[in-house]
Amino acid sequence: IWALLPGIAWAAFGQYSVLIGLVTTSLLACVLRQTVSWPKTLLAVVPLGGLVAFAMYQISPQMISAMTDTVMEFLKKSLQSSGSEETLQLGDHLRQILEYGVAGALAWVHILFCVLALMLARSWQADLFNPGGFGEEFRKVRLPAAVGVGLLIITLMGSALSPMLTALVPIASLPLFIAGLALVHGLVKLRQRGSFWLIGLYMLLITLTQLAYPVIVLTACLDSLFDFRNRVNQQIQG
Repeated sequence: IWALLPGIAWAAFGQYSVLIGLVTTSLLACVLRQTVSWPKTLLAVVPLGGLVAFAMYQISPQMISAMTDTVMEFLKKSLQSSGSEETLQLGDHLRQILEYGVAGALAWVHILFCVLALMLARSWQADLFNPGGFGEEFRKVRLPAAVGVGLLIITLMGSALSPMLTALVPIASLPLFIAGLALVHGLVKLRQRGSFWLIGLYMLLITLTQLAYPVIVLTACLDSLFDFRNRVNQQIQG
């Protein structure tokens, strides 16, 4: 409640990020408290992220328009350099999709920090009442098969299904991304590898984000189908 006061004050000056973050994180915390399930909480990220994207589209149209213009200008220069004669037509056709995509990307950033804030708060709570409990529950995070496949379909084909679904493309990948990180942490723990592997993973994410992020998302979807941790655990016990 106290944190809402500066959030409301900043919102009065047109900065809504803090207010959106506080409200979204609180809603995710309520979902986690009621369900006691990280997969269900991560699934709630998608509709909440869609609401955040819609809110960004409504409260920051100038920023979204400016970012869309930048992307459009880049595309037009690329098409002109390739000798395309349909530069303007293609640009006009893509503008609406790009606007939804920009809103979705901004929502992805907001919702990512909300999830990280929730995880940090949960780890602090576990340190007080159940030391090591958060790490154990995080390493077990795995999305159901139908959920994992559905999120991957939205991620890969959202723009083709509907222009409005373009806003959900980055957001739908986020639960898979978190589940993929949990998978790596779980496998490192099962194999009793050192923290070097986790440090390498996050360094790879920082330096080669465009390559590492899709791989982690796809791996999480495969894990929802084949349960890699259970297979590795059976191999170790066998």
